[in-house]
Amino acid sequence: MLTVTRIFSLTMLTLLSVACAQRPLPDSATAHCQHALTQLQRHIADTDSGDAQYQAIPGFPTYRSNRFWSSFATQDLSSQRQSAWRTQLHQLGMHSLQLEWRNLPADAQQAWQHSSGFAQFTDFAAQCSEALLQASLQQPLHPSATKIPDAYSTTQRVLGLYALTRFAARGAIADYQHEMRELMRQGEQTWTHATQMFTPPDANRGDYPAAPAHHSLLGVPEYTADELQTLLHWHAPRLQIEQQSGADIPGAAHWQQDARHIDPQQPTLYSFITHMRHGEQILLQLNYLAWFSERPPEQPGDWYSGALDGLIWRVTLRADGRVLFYDSIHPCGCYHSIHLPQDSPLQIPHQGDEPLLVIHTALPSQLRQPVLLVQAGTHYLLQVKAQPVGTPATTGYALKDYDELRSLPTANGRRSWFDADGLIAASARRERFYLWPLGVPSAGAMRQQGHHAIAFLGRRHFDAASVEQLLDLNTSD
Repeated sequence: MLTVTRIFSLTMLTLLSVACAQRPLPDSATAHCQHALTQLQRHIADTDSGDAQYQAIPGFPTYRSNRFWSSFATQDLSSQRQSAWRTQLHQLGMHSLQLEWRNLPADAQQAWQHSSGFAQFTDFAAQCSEALLQASLQQPLHPSATKIPDAYSTTQRVLGLYALTRFAARGAIADYQHEMRELMRQGEQTWTHATQMFTPPDANRGDYPAAPAHHSLLGVPEYTADELQTLLHWHAPRLQIEQQSGADIPGAAHWQQDARHIDPQQPTLYSFITHMRHGEQILLQLNYLAWFSERPPEQPGDWYSGALDGLIWRVTLRADGRVLFYDSIHPCGCYHSIHLPQDSPLQIPHQGDEPLLVIHTALPSQLRQPVLLVQAGTHYLLQVKAQPVGTPATTGYALKDYDELRSLPTANGRRSWFDADGLIAASARRERFYLWPLGVPSAGAMRQQGHHAIAFLGRRHFDAASVEQLLDLNTSD
């Protein structure tokens, strides 16, 4: 849901909306706002400047959603809670539009300024956000409109005879999981090079906020910006990475002469906040993303090598602040693994075509800054420990907001790290050619938040709306 930067942005939009609400706009002014919005969306589409992190809602041009927020569509909401939910969709949309505006080429920005009469997006938001929200609340919103398309291609599965190829794939997936379990069992014994430890910035932010003081009307736990920062720093991982080449340093993302570049001189992790349902509760999730410049080939013609690689580490907190589970993927959605603390109440059955890779650990459920042991080159997560192995050289990393990736500076303006469809085509892997019958578009390519298919058999998403959906092993389509 909200990172700290986004909280500030949305808070400003909300305050501006309140100011507008005190002076209702006449119909002509609302029409002007709708015209300006239409023109802005046209420029975004024409310049391919769209941001795909949240799904646009047909018929509601300022609404955007994800799997968690769309899960409210099937809830029996009172009129007050319905309004709060739709306000959230509107805020997600306005924030996305703000980033898309920033990413417009200069000539497109100038054309919109001329046609709309607004000098900046902030002026548009100040005068129009509340008016557009109130206009949208007058229209019925059918639950089907907020359904998020899954990250699989049914067309690929039909043409690839998925009904048959899925059976052939079972054996390969079982072999892969056996191999990964063996790697994880051996852990640091697989290392053949020295390691380096990358640690989060020191931050003394007071006591650990074990539980939120408040919940929203929708039941979402609400923390202050300082409390969120405390949680993010408390749970930020330490990465002990085997060092074989410069591709094993988690660096900062930059645009360099129209090409994506990971700067190893600026060790960086990107964090973001999400939520997931668990029974009747809504849980907070802390996410951390490390980018690497590439996955180098292990041998000539390596099908899995290519530009860019990464590791995402997620911490799902119980209502009392203890860890329910950890899990991890690469930004392609590959290599999903779940790591259970020793006192987690989760019981995960091993069943289905593609069982989850579940690791039971000896970690306490309130461990501060766990150590992730990472293999060189492949960047496989080998093990999770409470303390480092040996005494590796240590380097600090910066903890940045994931939203920075959605609008990075370039030589001529700003641009998203991700393509408009939420993928990064430049990171495509050759493995996509033999995996395409399983329905994952460009399997192996890096993806934006909200676009991670994490199973080849059945349909499973990293950003599932609930723990129950994430762990559902019924793979029938």
